[in-house]
Amino acid sequence: MTELPVAERFWTARPVLEHIREFARARRSGPWSTLLVVLARAVASVEPNVMIPPTVGGSVSLNLFGALVGQSGAGKGASEGAGRDAVQFVDFNSRVIDLDELPLGSGEGVARTYRPAGTGDEEPNPRTRALFSVPEVDTLTALGQRQGATLMAELRKLYMGEQLGFNNASKATCSVLPAHTYRASLLVGVQPAKAGPLLHDADGGTPQRFVFLRVDDPDAPDEPPPAPAPFVVKLPRWGSGPVNLTVPEIARVAMDRHRVAILRGEDVDPLDGHRMLTQLKVAAALLILDGRTVIDDEDWRLAGFVIRESNRARTGIERTLAERTRAANRARAEVKADEADLLHDRAAQHLRNRARSAVLRRLGRAEASRKDLRSAMRNDLRGDLDSTLADLIDEGAVVETAGVYVLVGEYGGTDCTPLRNSL
Repeated sequence: MTELPVAERFWTARPVLEHIREFARARRSGPWSTLLVVLARAVASVEPNVMIPPTVGGSVSLNLFGALVGQSGAGKGASEGAGRDAVQFVDFNSRVIDLDELPLGSGEGVARTYRPAGTGDEEPNPRTRALFSVPEVDTLTALGQRQGATLMAELRKLYMGEQLGFNNASKATCSVLPAHTYRASLLVGVQPAKAGPLLHDADGGTPQRFVFLRVDDPDAPDEPPPAPAPFVVKLPRWGSGPVNLTVPEIARVAMDRHRVAILRGEDVDPLDGHRMLTQLKVAAALLILDGRTVIDDEDWRLAGFVIRESNRARTGIERTLAERTRAANRARAEVKADEADLLHDRAAQHLRNRARSAVLRRLGRAEASRKDLRSAMRNDLRGDLDSTLADLIDEGAVVETAGVYVLVGEYGGTDCTPLRNSL
């Protein structure tokens, strides 16, 4: 029997995944980007007490970052709308879980989202879960590049579930958000040509914290299928105390081996650890989407499909940025070449003008042979003598008879006393 393509094996692995693809195509949105929105909403539906257990260091939040990759107008909004309607999350009592969908502001504002100014020290966070949405990546980079901005550093901590905020001297502006007391998902619309600042923050580990999925659908059918009813996912009763999800051995071993290699100083990319952690977070999101409480090998394997698709999308962005860099370099080189040609032409024309002036001034005193004209010219002008004489003869300003040159027409009889700097 013929084996299904890799992507098809992913989409047919679970009914909810088939549903998401069908719903996306019914709404004319990209299946992968719609899936990313659903995964982000799945994570944002769970309270922050549910965490990934310590594998390297301490416990890590499920908080998930997603990049919806495509040109402007290609479908980020469609993907968010389809993802919002495709799957409905309900709690263990079958009550619909509402999500606060918010824009992203300053680094300080992230903590304020959960603990507004005036919240008492002993009070719980008024908000514990949020889904942040940024329509365009250049908005995110502009916020991160403001003078004194703390956003990118805060986002890296947000991804891990670490303590956020700043303990300012004034209580009115103090905004400390304890670790693992908040849940966050972040969706960013990424135009490949504008993604440079995000990808160039690789040393800080920012892009490795994102799942990149495209908003297009090369296999979209000519006619959209009818939209199915929303898929209802009922979340288990997690309880209010800390909950560390069970991590499959295959994931634990992979992450542990990578960490040991780093500790031993072996030649490994330390940022790969973020990629594996992101894969584990995707596996947890798939677990939530399946209404279960234990991450298994299939969750890890399916998350690997998502990460490979993410790597392809990110590689496409890198190719776009590299081509833009090459095009910019070519354009700069062409400009420099044009400038050099212009300067050369100007210099050559200046020499020709000086040579013309020298010939006219010498012939203005008396007729002269070529040897006389050459002797009367500066060394740097002598190379233009023959072309200057040819031009003047063509114009009818000079005639040559038996090797002697004479001014005629309007130049004849003109006071052409030579200038010292021309001869």
